[in-house]
Amino acid sequence: MLLGAASPGILAAQDSTGVGLVSISVEKKAGDWVQTVDPKHVFAAGDTVRFRIKPAVDGYLYVLDLNTSGKYDVLFPRPETGNDNRIVHGHEYVMPATENGWFEVSGPAGYEKLYFVLSPATLTLGQIQNHATSLPPQGTAPATMRPRCNDEVFKARGECVDSGAGPKAVAPGEALPRDLTQMANGASRDLKFTNNASGTTVSSGVPLSGPVVYEFLLAHK
Repeated sequence: MLLGAASPGILAAQDSTGVGLVSISVEKKAGDWVQTVDPKHVFAAGDTVRFRIKPAVDGYLYVLDLNTSGKYDVLFPRPETGNDNRIVHGHEYVMPATENGWFEVSGPAGYEKLYFVLSPATLTLGQIQNHATSLPPQGTAPATMRPRCNDEVFKARGECVDSGAGPKAVAPGEALPRDLTQMANGASRDLKFTNNASGTTVSSGVPLSGPVVYEFLLAHK
């Protein structure tokens, strides 16, 4: 469960994979030191993390969490993580969007499932807009299988990464939390993800004309 508490370059309007939407990286804090880690990094309980986001479009960002305990929460926007979810292309944002804000990794080992919703206009997501804390359980918790280190990456970089973690498109037929069901449209299914050790670029085959949803599996042991 996430508890509230190196910068990628600006994306061009279009690249070889389609229309750029956003770049996202994950940062881990250790004392006064902040490190950008692989999106597939396997975190330990007690680690503190945040997301660094640079959009290539103007719009609004919403983030929901389905944690390893099966609890469904709104992570952003809310008072603990920042209420202003407006994003402007070429600008850089951190989430939590509060001064010195970080998430703490906790809960059973497995995969924390975060849903990132990017929309060109504000959304009325029922309880999401009206509640600052958690929503009642409405989804299916991620699989309880424990993350495993990729031995080749570990030998090369000394970093534990799991190939099943990181950003990805919502799988066809995947059961989604109630508020997201209508948003996982064809555009969400057609998103493309370009990964490297410092982050992920999300792009689409068409310009952003309505909400798109992608998920981020945060692995922790």
